[in-house]
Amino acid sequence: MDSNHIADLLSHPRVIETREHMHHSVPKHDHMMRVARYSYYLAPILGADRRTATRAAILHDIDSRLGTLRTHGAIAAQVAAELGEPEMVSRAIVSHMYPLGPRPTTREGWVLAVADKIASFTDLTSFVGGLFTGRSLKVRRQLCVTDPFYVARVTRRRRRRLIGRLWKTIGREGLSERP
Repeated sequence: MDSNHIADLLSHPRVIETREHMHHSVPKHDHMMRVARYSYYLAPILGADRRTATRAAILHDIDSRLGTLRTHGAIAAQVAAELGEPEMVSRAIVSHMYPLGPRPTTREGWVLAVADKIASFTDLTSFVGGLFTGRSLKVRRQLCVTDPFYVARVTRRRRRRLIGRLWKTIGREGLSERP
């Protein structure tokens, strides 16, 4: 893959930080790079613009946790627009979750939707294969420690467990009486 299309994005802090984020139990950066690679090769086959498809692939899951399966494409498209990407990149990103999200309206959108599904399947097979060696769980544990979303999630779980234990030992009335 010729990375000249995405060299500026690869050095952008928003993209670099995805190395510490989890997506499909693998680093989000790895997933986005896989989607970019697949998009790069699929674009000419589907008659799409290779540059647009590859740039959309790098940004398609930026801030994906801020939305749902159906809405995170719109969030990533907005981020792409804020980063100065052309409208065609944002239009491709919006529909990358098809058929759970909107139907692609451009060839680049179709390229991204197909490439994302292939990469997600690859992520899953890689994770399952790594279960036999222990690598997958090790990577997942490391990502849970470095990913701010999961650090906050672990803190919330610990707090709920503590409250649950207190609830069992001193009861509901005891919790409400304490200052």
